[in-house]
Amino acid sequence: MSLYRSAYQRWKGEHLGIWYRRFAIAANGFQNAWANKWVRNIVMAAWLFCLVQTALLFGIGQLLVKDSVIYTLVEQLQPQLQTLANGLMSWIVAHPEISVRSTYSFLFYFFAGWFKVFSLILIALIIPALISRDLASKAIIIYSSRAISRVDYFLGKFMTVFALLSVAWLLPVCTAWLLGGLLAPDWSFLWHSRMALFKSATYITAAIGFLSLLAMGVSALSMKEKSATVYWVVLWVLGNVISNIGRQTEPWLRHLSFNYNLEQLALKLFQPRVELTLLQENVPVIGNLLRGVRVERFPMFQDPHFNGAVIACLAMTILAILILHMKVKPE
Repeated sequence: MSLYRSAYQRWKGEHLGIWYRRFAIAANGFQNAWANKWVRNIVMAAWLFCLVQTALLFGIGQLLVKDSVIYTLVEQLQPQLQTLANGLMSWIVAHPEISVRSTYSFLFYFFAGWFKVFSLILIALIIPALISRDLASKAIIIYSSRAISRVDYFLGKFMTVFALLSVAWLLPVCTAWLLGGLLAPDWSFLWHSRMALFKSATYITAAIGFLSLLAMGVSALSMKEKSATVYWVVLWVLGNVISNIGRQTEPWLRHLSFNYNLEQLALKLFQPRVELTLLQENVPVIGNLLRGVRVERFPMFQDPHFNGAVIACLAMTILAILILHMKVKPE
């Protein structure tokens, strides 16, 4: 006689749903990544940089508001410089809708790019634990035995990378914007700088999603954990080298670098050239200083190669999905 009842029994427990299983995979992956001391150090460095960004925004706020400590320093300048500085600062105070918007747009263009470095290093640290380790241990068989499909598995791994990069990139940038606005002498800075937040969130979210899929594809290339890290570093560094070569030879070669493609996306969203033109047309002092200067020689003021960057990113994404489809499957 069987020790267990073989008759049908109605399930009386709590139904958690399929998303619970997906979040369980993501949470387990995040915990394993967080157990790495170097991952925690990189995230800590990103948040320390967030404090530096906040302090810089606070200083910029003092420049853009009359009767601040900056005015005390201006009084100590030479008469000609004092007249120039007073005229510029008076105009800035009178037109915060332009000065705050353009200043924040320039700053967050640089901040979003600098924070990207932390995310690329984080991927190099966690990429062995994404797919490579599961391939080596044949964990996909265990996942399949628990009614978890490959889609559930991929979504869980994707959320792992996306969550970790958000903690080290998206959240620090958004936090710096909020603290910078709250610490400003005038809270209207939050309204005037809203486009900087919108552009930053859009760019970083798109970049994190793309990098997450790309990291999963690279991790699935090898069962050896160290090899996956080497593949990622080579893809990152070699792409930058080819991009520099393409600057002197064939322009299309530059799109072989995912880093270059993300830079073109940032140029398209933040539009630093448009913001500079707006300042030149509305701030006489800046217009006079830049008169005769060919700003298009600087990379940040050139027209972005957006269409090529989008096509290259789509091609890399499709290639990563194909690698996952071929490499990650139950035997």
